[in-house]
Amino acid sequence: MRKITTTLAAFAALAAFAAIAACSKDETITAGYSPEAVYCVKPGAAKGNSPLCPVIPGNIAPDPMLNVGVAYNGISGNYPTDAKQDVQSPFDNLSWQTFVALNWTKGKENEGADQGMQGDGPRVWESWERVSGVFGHGSVQAQCTVPAGMPVYSIASNGKGQPVGQDEEYIQAATGDPAIDVDGNWTIYERRLNDVDASYLRAPQKNANWTLTTVAGQQAFTDAGQNVKFPSMLLGGSLNGAIEIKATWRILDPKNHAANAKKYYLVHGFLKVAPDLVTGTTPICAEADFGLVAMHIIQKNIPNGSLQAKWFWTTFEHVDNAPPAQSACDPRFPTATACNWIGNLNCTASIPQTPPDYAFFNTNCPGCSVNQAPQLKQGQNAFMWSPQMPYASSYQQAVNGVTVGTQIARCWAIYKITDELNAKWRGELQKIGSVFQNYMLVGTQWGAGLTNTPDPKVPADAVPGFLSNTVVETYLQTLYDAKQPFNSGSCVTCHQVASLRAVDKTTGKHPSSNLSFLPDLAQPDLLRRAPLGEPEHDNLQGELQK
Repeated sequence: MRKITTTLAAFAALAAFAAIAACSKDETITAGYSPEAVYCVKPGAAKGNSPLCPVIPGNIAPDPMLNVGVAYNGISGNYPTDAKQDVQSPFDNLSWQTFVALNWTKGKENEGADQGMQGDGPRVWESWERVSGVFGHGSVQAQCTVPAGMPVYSIASNGKGQPVGQDEEYIQAATGDPAIDVDGNWTIYERRLNDVDASYLRAPQKNANWTLTTVAGQQAFTDAGQNVKFPSMLLGGSLNGAIEIKATWRILDPKNHAANAKKYYLVHGFLKVAPDLVTGTTPICAEADFGLVAMHIIQKNIPNGSLQAKWFWTTFEHVDNAPPAQSACDPRFPTATACNWIGNLNCTASIPQTPPDYAFFNTNCPGCSVNQAPQLKQGQNAFMWSPQMPYASSYQQAVNGVTVGTQIARCWAIYKITDELNAKWRGELQKIGSVFQNYMLVGTQWGAGLTNTPDPKVPADAVPGFLSNTVVETYLQTLYDAKQPFNSGSCVTCHQVASLRAVDKTTGKHPSSNLSFLPDLAQPDLLRRAPLGEPEHDNLQGELQK
């Protein structure tokens, strides 16, 4: 059961950008301008007294700044003074429209938000296929008797004591590291994809012999001279192409169901963990509550002016996940002197006088280092599960008498225009008493052609240059390594290296998989890379360097 001013314009030279970057990062938004919240992409689609609607948008609204054609710099510089200069809000409204529509109760799409964003039953996105439905399950699963109709979250292994990615995961993307919440439990990651995405993976260009779901199919696809090109969204929302979702869950005690259901979108489900990932080798078969703490949404865009034919990355979090850093980096000025966290994950947390009940920060240890990954124990080749809750108890640490899991802080501030839109969207959700009022948009990153960038560390093909979710990409927030773009706090930069498992026989390299890592699941035993601080394994990281 589920319970539910100054112009942001073109700058002709880097010197001009530098002058703007000298502005205080605490500058307030220009008085008189506030971004408009566009609650539904389709006029007249909302029902009842709420302007919210269940329509998934097919493209962004008109965005004049994308068509300036000269020295386009995205959100860099001062805040906009009117809607014509506000380049980000059309993307952020698209993100919110998508988040609301995806979290509409399945089967209630013809009802108003007071019903659609309430009630029992799975959400729209939960009716989509899991990646295991496309690529097959992990080879070793816990053998459990699951109550009929109960959602299952399965942590599978390769039979060699290592987790694999076809089912649910507890290892973060692009890393070999997990995150532990304040209760001492591993964080769970679930991936879903819509039918457009799934159909393309199974039969690109409707040719099942070229399926991207197997290495053999990928090789046939590559040998035929084909290039991966996921379908884009179409204008008007007639096709919502290549939408992939990663949902992030806390494992919660069902005894506290009523209280947790007021705070989180909650699913009562069944947890399965393969025996070779559990201390004592007895599989975990247990009912639990799963509280949604984050959601990544990926959509492929349509070329539009300076908008490149890449993807939108939308990332949402629960508002009580983690505190901000004391000097959180301003996304407008990513290399300003005040932002000293690039290359340094330990961005010291700023704790309010009356802190919320954070999910990933124990306020009894305000001076604890943040964003530090758990450490593998000697002789282990994987992070193990304890047989009972808390499942990550053996990796918690005692610091000055306080037991902590992963102390997480937000190294990047949320763009203030985005934060203003958050207040408006959350306000509408509050009016109807929806639990989704407790979620916020962290940001929307999208492919763009920037003329000037302030520093080689800042991607020239993404706005904003850096975007990370604190519980999905804890250890990538401010990570920078010029030799390995896979390790970067930029969605676009990270996904640039996504490749097929097939080999181009002419170049000897793995062809691009069009910024999607899903085709990698055709050979799932490959680890992403070693955990932070551990020696590199002979794994996908080595493959990416070919």
